[in-house]
Amino acid sequence: MVDTDSLRETLEIMKRKYSQDIGIVQKLQEDKKNKEEEIESLSKDKDTLDIQKILLQDASVEARKNAKDVLQTMATRALQFIMGDYMSLEIKLDEKGSAPVAEFIVKSKYSDYTVEADPADEEGGGIADIVSHACLIALLELTGENNVAPIFLDEPSKYVSKGNSENVARFFYEISSAINRQVIMSTHDEYLAKTGDKAFHFRINEGKTEITVLSA
Repeated sequence: MVDTDSLRETLEIMKRKYSQDIGIVQKLQEDKKNKEEEIESLSKDKDTLDIQKILLQDASVEARKNAKDVLQTMATRALQFIMGDYMSLEIKLDEKGSAPVAEFIVKSKYSDYTVEADPADEEGGGIADIVSHACLIALLELTGENNVAPIFLDEPSKYVSKGNSENVARFFYEISSAINRQVIMSTHDEYLAKTGDKAFHFRINEGKTEITVLSA
């Protein structure tokens, strides 16, 4: 004899289990849909970010190239003004890993050959000084009209050969006038001291600083 009560109880249990399983399936389907929408959204974001990254990389490459051209031109003019027309600077841009790098090469062109060297190896460091000062001035100009800070220099001709000291003095005087930017420097170089619109001599006397006006 069939136990109908037991069957009904079993049927109710199965119905409840079925309803629970249906609820779980619906929840899983809803979660799946949400995840698919999230993946699609992330995929679109990724595409957008990839496009932005490419644009930024291109802009960065273009910005680096423009900056390189300005620095290269400024340094070359400084070298030729101070040392002679036979010298120039070349800046080579590259990437190591994901970081941009720049190599500075000084070229000395003679009648039938050209010598390439690291600026730091030339003229006992004097060439490196000229290049670094020229690049500093160019970078200041690249920052825009709002940057009106003066240029502060400490012994800018220290490693430049004595025969070119006068050219260094003339270079800073000319560039100061050209870009309308004040140059303030400390120096032991008489040519540089005489070039300034205002010059002061500082001397330590018995522990005290004495200041003498040389020109004003």
